[in-house]
Amino acid sequence: MKTLYVLLLSFSLFGNIEDSLKKIEGSRTGSGIRGIDCVYMINLDERPEKWKRCAALLAPYGIEPLRVSAVNGWKLSLETINALGVECQPWMASGRMATCYLPEDGGMPRHEPMQIPGRTYYCHCMSRGSIGIVLSHLSVLQDAYDAGYETIWVMEDDIEIIRNPRLVSDLIERLDELAGKRGWDILFTDRDTKNSYGQYVPNTACAWVPNYVPYDPSRFEKREDISPELRRIGARFGAYSMIVRKSGMKKLLDFIKQHQIFIPYDIVYALPPQIRLFTVTSDVVSTQPGAPSDNGGPNYEPK
Repeated sequence: MKTLYVLLLSFSLFGNIEDSLKKIEGSRTGSGIRGIDCVYMINLDERPEKWKRCAALLAPYGIEPLRVSAVNGWKLSLETINALGVECQPWMASGRMATCYLPEDGGMPRHEPMQIPGRTYYCHCMSRGSIGIVLSHLSVLQDAYDAGYETIWVMEDDIEIIRNPRLVSDLIERLDELAGKRGWDILFTDRDTKNSYGQYVPNTACAWVPNYVPYDPSRFEKREDISPELRRIGARFGAYSMIVRKSGMKKLLDFIKQHQIFIPYDIVYALPPQIRLFTVTSDVVSTQPGAPSDNGGPNYEPK
């Protein structure tokens, strides 16, 4: 397996990811939250109402996030889309279904087995919106890493507050005690994502990526309580509220730049080797069930 992993790395393709990241503007005056250098909130320019709602939810707690103008995947050029995905090589042709974006289709998604060398693919049904989400999160991580931040809080604009968000400071300190200050990469502020009915949707599996094979696929099944309030995990869904350490920023940036974009962000963050993921056992900030979404289509009002 180790030999195969080295082989895959040697064939990995470097595309236009860094050129497609978005420069983050805005005043930096500190997060105002103990243990966190900056609070980011990702928000499409076309969704001002979602930003206003989330800012109003956080305001009573004295939390003023730095708004991040999200990368709108629906407005990316076809050239950019085809520079960001995984270019099929003969050894990748597995016959598994994937999605590509071709000029002759007018930029609409084509679903077919990944089998044509030289053609750029994404996982089956990966939308332009999902590509934009990956770029948005990477833009935040790059900004924070370049700024030298040690710990950041990244939110999307569909959060729901369950308990006082300032509890995260105590949770970070507790996790530092239990795992070590250098012993964790990401802490999610809820236990799992939720469906539109508010029911938890756990994930303990590894997604297929054509140019990456994990050492130990069983690691994604990990679910272990390390205290009454904290849990070590191997995988999950949802990227709407996560505390990221500098070590996690680097692992994610390095991994995605090495392997290109192929799967959604809330699946890829479990893949980097030795990434250390934790959740709370009782939700603090979670997702708003049934929140308006532009992932599968541009459902916002056109400007």
